[in-house]
Amino acid sequence: MNKLGSTNETGITVLIIVGCVVLVFLFLTLIYMLIAYRKIGIVAKKLDYLVEDLTYKSEILTPTVDALAKVANFIDLFESLINQNAETLTSFVSKNKETTSKFVSKLKDIVSKDK
Repeated sequence: MNKLGSTNETGITVLIIVGCVVLVFLFLTLIYMLIAYRKIGIVAKKLDYLVEDLTYKSEILTPTVDALAKVANFIDLFESLINQNAETLTSFVSKNKETTSKFVSKLKDIVSKDK
């Protein structure tokens, strides 16, 4: 009987030790999860701030991009006119400097009004 009693006591002791080890691992896992969720929350807030900042900056840059697109369209138009009628255009500009300067000033006004 003494042998059976010691086996039971040894088994219970082993179960208690294993239970304590499992509880320690569970406690450490719980602490790790709390820290991880806190860090995830911080990263989520920073990502939200980043997206908000990028949205704000893109709203600020939109008029500038639109103005650049309009200027690019004007440049493309002038380039096509120059390529097609280079000789005619140079002779017209050289003969009509005042008219050309008025035309350029009107174009500047149109571009400035579109902003």
